Amino acid sequence: MKLLIVLCLAAVALARPQSERDAEIIEYVNEHREDNSYNFSLETSNGIIREESGLSYPGADPETGSYTQSGSFEIPHPDGTITYLSFLSDENGYQPESDAIPVFTGRVDIQDA
Repeated sequence: MKLLIVLCLAAVALARPQSERDAEIIEYVNEHREDNSYNFSLETSNGIIREESGLSYPGADPETGSYTQSGSFEIPHPDGTITYLSFLSDENGYQPESDAIPVFTGRVDIQDA
């Protein structure tokens, strides 16, 4: 009887979800080009997907110009939902888009200091 209880406990322990820390990288791409553009993608065994690309726009003088990055990620949750976020980062700043980001619809009055 004790052996049966031990075997049942072992089966329950082995059947539980594995730790997120145990996730492994199942696909990885990292390409850098001479023009300083790049493509990057990553997928893990727990379903996380990350993609990003960047483009360099050289300026007229050394150490000038601009850079544009865009990408996305997907994170699955235990309840089956997925958080999806895409972004663009350029001279206008970081611009994320996601249903998970609250949208501010109110008004802020700035008073003189």
